[in-house]
Amino acid sequence: MDGQPFMVLNKAVDPCMIKVIENDILPQLEKNLPDFVSIEELKTDPLLHRFILVCDRESYSPPYFKRLKAQRVACLTYHKYPGKNWLEDEFYPHQVTLPSGEQTELKLAERGHCLSNGLWVREIRKLTQKGHQTSMIGTDYRSDMLPLAVAMFSRWSQENFFKYCREHFGLDKLVDYCTEPVSESTAVVNPD
Repeated sequence: MDGQPFMVLNKAVDPCMIKVIENDILPQLEKNLPDFVSIEELKTDPLLHRFILVCDRESYSPPYFKRLKAQRVACLTYHKYPGKNWLEDEFYPHQVTLPSGEQTELKLAERGHCLSNGLWVREIRKLTQKGHQTSMIGTDYRSDMLPLAVAMFSRWSQENFFKYCREHFGLDKLVDYCTEPVSESTAVVNPD
């Protein structure tokens, strides 16, 4: 939550965030994470999850959400297709404490939302002072809305840290201080 990485994976080329999560990250989490909930708790509560992944918009995929839910892993990400703005009177101010200890106010609203594959998710929106609505969806059906909103917006600290390091320290070149050509047929996701 404070921007420190839990684990690091180094890929020459990003094949796709969902593939990396399912093929590399989830197996490592399965192996290294402690059991936060017992098997008995999972059996008695079909909406309970073992842990939650907080990801950026690239992980938006209704089939992927369904696969994670079947593994009892919750997912929280931005809604790629949020639709029309909600009425402003649906949003209420909430005091939240960020991982840095800073307190701030977020105007939040929540609804249920059915995805294209029939999976019901929670949709939480944040309303900015300028009237912009940021929509996030998730399959964590048990947690309060406030920690979910804080978790989603806290991941920006990691994103901003790596963006800064790329711009000012050549982070992408630090592995061996040189570059090598990549075939033009190699698919690269979000090359910026």
